[in-house]
Amino acid sequence: MVDKVGYTFQDVEMNSELQPLYDSMISVLRRESDVYREMCALFSNEREILVKSDTEELYENNSRKETCVLKAKMLNEVRVKLVEKIANVFGVDEQEITVSTLISHGNSRQKKELLECRSTLHALVQNAHELNERNKVLLDSSISYVRKSIEFINQLLSPPSTYLNNGELRTQSMHGKIVCREG
Repeated sequence: MVDKVGYTFQDVEMNSELQPLYDSMISVLRRESDVYREMCALFSNEREILVKSDTEELYENNSRKETCVLKAKMLNEVRVKLVEKIANVFGVDEQEITVSTLISHGNSRQKKELLECRSTLHALVQNAHELNERNKVLLDSSISYVRKSIEFINQLLSPPSTYLNNGELRTQSMHGKIVCREG
């Protein structure tokens, strides 16, 4: 692509306009890493809370997670604005700007910092996903146990009819009985 002044995208060198934009991008990526670190800690804490079955603490943890999500959303918006500004300097569509593109055009310090940010963010996002999936499995199995318990209690309280539609005796597969119906 050709930019506004006639240079190709690859010819654009680091200039006084790009320098602060790159530094701002690195700062935003670091803050995003901090938010994802906090999110990972909250996912780990959530598992412990789920095992303890402490609903108050779970509500509090969920509020902190929502705050992290809002922070991440705000940082994403800032990052998108920075990408737009960098794209304008390069004279390309913002869809063409990736971290790899930024790395290839930064100075040596910026290249190093962008590589670190990309690596850190990738690892944190992967970790957050794994922790969240682990919690999902725990919640899914808990929900399954609750459903099966409710079905069992319902069978005890209102057993199905004794006879099938064809008049044969229905065989029951219940394994339990109510000792007392009162609380």
